[in-house]
Formats: sequence, structure tokens, C-alpha cells
Amino acid sequence: MAKINNRIDQTFDELEVGQVFRSGGRTVTETDVVNFCAITGNWIEIHSNVHYASKTRFGKRLVQGSLTYSIVTGLIQFGLGIQANYGIDRMRFRNPVYIGDTVYAVCEVIGKKEKDDKYGVIQFLMKAVNQNGDLLQQGEWSLLMLRKRDDLDALVASSLPELKPA
Repeated sequence: MAKINNRIDQTFDELEVGQVFRSGGRTVTETDVVNFCAITGNWIEIHSNVHYASKTRFGKRLVQGSLTYSIVTGLIQFGLGIQANYGIDRMRFRNPVYIGDTVYAVCEVIGKKEKDDKYGVIQFLMKAVNQNGDLLQQGEWSLLMLRKRDDLDALVASSLPELKPA
């Protein structure tokens, strides 16, 4: 039985190859697309021009692939063990995303590489699927992570301010 398991609070050493994380859905709206056009300057006609888009093979406007990727990376909630984005490989846009589609994230641990005693790189296969289960896009996302729970706990403790008495 599928369930929502979208919070990755583990450290590098605690994650195992084969672990799968799944999110709930998020419907992509007209506002999302227009705001993304404005923020990025990506006013390409297929995203912003209803008349033009109606004449294409898709018959209507498409959601930007980079917006879909951004949404998916937010649907999986990464904890404080993540230290940096290390790279994205083999990103593929498999099916179009339309305004009104609901996007879900599926994230599988597919590799681990130790960097040193403190850090490692985790490789995830990140997939976006729609409400029909169609694969929209996928890519291999590598993240630099703290390896040990003690190091993560110490970092968190050092980043929290002392509370002053009232």
C-alpha cells in the first residue's frame, strides 16, 4: 500500500540504497506559471500565449519543465543533514505538464559515496508523476550530506540561539 513518506531527516550513514520516499500531490495553477514566467523571464510562447499554444502539438499551454522540477524538489522535504546540492544528471522531460495537473514526487536512494569522515554524497532518482501515474520527468539528483547523527545534532545545537529568561 502506497503512503506519503516525504520527509528525509536521516543522515548519509542512516540512508540505505533502495529507500523510497513519496509525496502528496500539488496542483500546478495558472498563478504558478505566470509567477514563474515573471521571476525567471521565461515568457516562451508555449508557456505564456494561449493562442500560440493552441496551434502546437500539445493544443494548450505547458508548465515549464524547470517549474515542475522546482515543485518536485519542494514536495520531498529534506532535513538539515543536507548541506549542498551536488548536481543533477540525466534529467529528462518525459511527458508534458499542463496547468491543472497534480504533481507527485517519488524519490529513491540509488547511490552513496563517502567523501571523507564528515560528508558523503547521496544520489537520488527523483521522479515527477501526475494524477494518472504518468511519468512527467526524472533525473538523478546528488546531494552533499553530513554522515553522522552526532555531527548533525552538534550543527543544529550550535545554530540555535540561547533563550533568555523572560
